Amino acid sequence: MKTINIATDFHHRLVNRDERQGDGSHNAIDFREKFLSFLDDPKSWLTDQTEIILDFTGVEKLGPSFANEAFAYFTKYAKPSSIKSKISFINISNVKNETIDIELKDGYSRS
Repeated sequence: MKTINIATDFHHRLVNRDERQGDGSHNAIDFREKFLSFLDDPKSWLTDQTEIILDFTGVEKLGPSFANEAFAYFTKYAKPSSIKSKISFINISNVKNETIDIELKDGYSRS
């Protein structure tokens, strides 16, 4: 099982959905493709076994559009509870965790 320290391995501010939002850098699509692309397959969701740990130590901000694009994207394959089983979020604040939960509950919306 792989652990990713997001602030170190990616960026400390997770706010841009894609290259058109904000300054376009460090966006959710790039994050998803870099770290979670192996989950972009229906077969990956046949079990709820944890496959990756995302460590939020040092992450200063998580925006809803980033959470939607990076995590709710997978609601096309699985329920929110399965997503949170497959992807383990550690050292995450209640606010950031709630942001992810809200986006997972609402599902993926490309807007």
